[in-house]
Amino acid sequence: MEKNLGDIRKLLKYEFELDHNTKEAVTNINRAKRAGTVAYSTAKRWFSKFRSGNLKTDDKKRSGRPREVDRDTVVNTVEDHPSITTRMLADEFNCNHTEIEKILKEAVEEMRESLTEFFTSKDRDWYRSGIHQLEEQLQKVIESDGEYF
Repeated sequence: MEKNLGDIRKLLKYEFELDHNTKEAVTNINRAKRAGTVAYSTAKRWFSKFRSGNLKTDDKKRSGRPREVDRDTVVNTVEDHPSITTRMLADEFNCNHTEIEKILKEAVEEMRESLTEFFTSKDRDWYRSGIHQLEEQLQKVIESDGEYF
């Protein structure tokens, strides 16, 4: 059976309200649930909270990293700074680097699908006309000495 921290805390509070000491509480809970369900140090910490008047058993709100990262902003940042690493992006967007990797992988897959769709939607004449224009385009490159034209 998996430990449910909320249940364990409620049991600790119950033992506290019965006026049992920490050792008795640990013994009773471990006997009722199974050995190792609650550690003495955990019970001691919770009993200390209860003695100080804090009888709440739920977790405190924590300031964690935001769960959602704006995908478009990440992709735009990578386009603007191609050499930026996923860890640098994670620091910038206050998230885990694996979240950045996931976003970038999805963006690449979407791009790949879009390109495949684009090229499969074109008929053979579109490709033929493009190939015939290559010679003309190459000649322009040669004449412009590599400059933009």
